[in-house]
Amino acid sequence: MAADRGDLSAAESEDHFYGLLAGAAGARVLESVVALELPALLARRGPPTAKAIIAALKLDPHRGQKWLELLLHMGLLEPAPSRHPQPRYQAGPLMRALFYADGTPVWFYQDFLRYFNTVLNFDTVDVLRGASVPDIAYPPRTPAEVEALEGWMRTTAGETMETIERVVSLKGTQRLLDVAGGDGTMAVHYARRHPQLHVTVFNLPASAAMARRNVAKAGLSKRITVVEGDFRRDPLPRGYQMVQFSRVLADWPEDVCRLLLGKARASLSPGGRVVICEPLADDNPDLTLAWHFSYLPYDDFGARLYKPLAAYERMLQELGFHLLRVARKDRHGIHAVIVAQRPDASPAPSRRPALPATQRGGKRQ
Repeated sequence: MAADRGDLSAAESEDHFYGLLAGAAGARVLESVVALELPALLARRGPPTAKAIIAALKLDPHRGQKWLELLLHMGLLEPAPSRHPQPRYQAGPLMRALFYADGTPVWFYQDFLRYFNTVLNFDTVDVLRGASVPDIAYPPRTPAEVEALEGWMRTTAGETMETIERVVSLKGTQRLLDVAGGDGTMAVHYARRHPQLHVTVFNLPASAAMARRNVAKAGLSKRITVVEGDFRRDPLPRGYQMVQFSRVLADWPEDVCRLLLGKARASLSPGGRVVICEPLADDNPDLTLAWHFSYLPYDDFGARLYKPLAAYERMLQELGFHLLRVARKDRHGIHAVIVAQRPDASPAPSRRPALPATQRGGKRQ
């Protein structure tokens, strides 16, 4: 009967229930690893025994042993090759991904974990009933907030650029607009690789100032222009063969995204392309749950920020774009790439016929 109604089976119910609880447990365990600086201890001492770890971190012996078993189960620790009679331990694959070789945390993971656990400590029912919480403004307002955001975007831009370049060819493209293009890292990369290309970075004033400095330092001021503006209020510059949104639209609800894609259409020359590089909700369910939960208390963030592919396809269709290609998330990273084309110079209609079938392979667009 349950299967006939589409309900979960008993086994599926158990899996989902414990999966939810495991997520909260994993966050707490990871928080303890950071607070106790276990990765730094392993980096300094080499593979220690369980007894040595427990003593160095001043843990209760019985509880410390159970904690180490959790770390092994999660992939944060793994047995180290050793001829000693007592087992020794080293950083596991997950710890090596989240921490540098010297044991310091990768900045983004540490910062988001701190932010996430702050939200986890709030009373969710109180939050839902309107309880006030410490403010986190978005977009960032102070110089320190801007520097922190752009620093993270800069250090993580490599994966995003590689994802885009596997899908999108810039051969023959002469004018590219990078909307909310950070500190110019991607613009500099593109300009160096494509001598024919001129790039415009459009961003808020504080980030634009950082971009100008980086572009000047790279010696590319003649080929990269930085324009200040607020994309929610100001028009985008016009006359481009490609407009790029990279790690931008997943921060905004659909009404803002539709506004921005409409402005992108106006910025494009006939036949120009819009390129969207974002994590999709249907490709990244755990990421979506974690981020949406973390946004819950903060009213500067809207609802449904991480969107499924169908939402982007619908917005592009309504704005009169022709969908050229969708490259879903793969083993290289969390982002999908969506490429669509402005077909002509006519005004954008409110509705268009159904999009043609999505191209999921073949040549770069």
